[in-house]
Amino acid sequence: MRFFQKIKNWKTVRGWHIWKLKLVDARLYFVSMIVGLLTGLIAVCYHYLLYFLLHIRSDFFASRPAWYWHILLFLLFWGILMFVSFLVGRMPLISGGGIPQTRGVINGRITYKHPFVELVSKFAGGILSVAAGLSLGREGPSVQIGSYIGSLVSRWTHILQGERKQLLAAGAGAGLAAAFAAPLASSLIVIESIERFDAPKTAITTLLAGVVAGAVAGLVFPVNPYHLIEVSEPVLTFLVRMKYFLLLAVIISIAGKIYSVLMISFKRVYSKVKSPVYIKMFYLVLVAYIISLMQVNLTGGGEQFLLQQAQNGSTEIMWVLAVMLLHFGFSVCSVSSGLPGGNFIPTLVTGGLLGQLVGLVAVKYGIIEPPNITYVMLISMSAFLVAIERTPLTAIVLITEITGHFEVFYPSVVVGGLTYYFTELLQMKSFNVILYEDMINSPDFREENRYTLSVEVMTGSYFDGKAVSELSLPERCVIINVHRDGKNLVPAETSLIPGDQVQIEMDSQDIEKLYEPLVSMANIY
Repeated sequence: MRFFQKIKNWKTVRGWHIWKLKLVDARLYFVSMIVGLLTGLIAVCYHYLLYFLLHIRSDFFASRPAWYWHILLFLLFWGILMFVSFLVGRMPLISGGGIPQTRGVINGRITYKHPFVELVSKFAGGILSVAAGLSLGREGPSVQIGSYIGSLVSRWTHILQGERKQLLAAGAGAGLAAAFAAPLASSLIVIESIERFDAPKTAITTLLAGVVAGAVAGLVFPVNPYHLIEVSEPVLTFLVRMKYFLLLAVIISIAGKIYSVLMISFKRVYSKVKSPVYIKMFYLVLVAYIISLMQVNLTGGGEQFLLQQAQNGSTEIMWVLAVMLLHFGFSVCSVSSGLPGGNFIPTLVTGGLLGQLVGLVAVKYGIIEPPNITYVMLISMSAFLVAIERTPLTAIVLITEITGHFEVFYPSVVVGGLTYYFTELLQMKSFNVILYEDMINSPDFREENRYTLSVEVMTGSYFDGKAVSELSLPERCVIINVHRDGKNLVPAETSLIPGDQVQIEMDSQDIEKLYEPLVSMANIY
């Protein structure tokens, strides 16, 4: 009798929807792998073109051409940046790295109205900006390109409204995985910096997409240049090691505070300067060109210069300090311009050079040996990323993944943890969080008073089984629609079941505060 009773229960509306929901989840996971594949293909092309153009650029300056070729190239770079500025003016969402914009789309603050056109513009703008020599990274545009692909695929496959954010997050994570061939770090950045909580479906879709995108990147770039860095762990007593790690964390925290304050201040000031765009771009190209004449690998993000220093670095302390300050100042100018490009790689370069500087000082005083400097550099790269981005898990796992040196994992945890604590004392906010807050507080985002958040009801959640009329929601939050089986139901007459797509309207100023609590009511963690 119990067997027949179970069969009868499966015939109920709830039983059918729970079974159907599992099939819908499987479909979502499959689609997320398609997002990962497409993102990997496009992001790898982005990476390859950057590598190719920067290589040509380096060869040009190394060949020492006649003076008139420099004039022609300078004018070409100036024209390129003018063109990219024009694209940014027409499509403001493609400016900068793209992580704040991606978070805004997932939160419901932003809607990609023309995702394909913006994707192409972000792709072209990012490549041209870095090829012109600006100190920008490839990871931010790769993340936003992934979110554009997630948006397009969700439209093409008619994914449910409540599941679109999962594909956006999956695409964003796949973009980072393709940029660094680091699928695990790609999932962590979505959790720490974009979604900012650990939804199971988001984690699974992001990891699947990241693995696929990372595999594509591994096929195109089988040799990871970071793997060529040789690391020698210093032989120190536990007490000396802990003292050194503590001192390193203090230095990185103070430097990170200075870095963050200057970067944000210059960016805000730059937007208020009334000079014409062509004047701004002229000075930016001029600085980039002068640096290129002195040390071409220090431009274009500076990643090649960092790899050179990690493999066969200088031992001159003052020279390393001067180069680090020069790169930092140039990165401030580049990021402040708002042109397409990320901040991760300039941050890693600054952190690595700071670690080299601290390592050289330690060698001078006999604390460590010269072969141990790269060990300090890798730890410093991770900790500096913690200080600036406030994403400790992403930073630690990213450096471990891209370098393959697990001997720096535990020191990175110690120094990264201390850095996170010290930057809390210094009241530092994540760089991307500050950019996000500046974005949503701009006049363009104050025009709409109400926003709509779409969530999917999961089995066993707070929403599951409850009538809409008996739900206790935060003040001024109203369920305006319930979508089930292709139909829109009247909310007041509906009891929610797993798989329902619920649209919640709220005041625009509350969406960041209420996003996580409302999604938590519909999901299981």
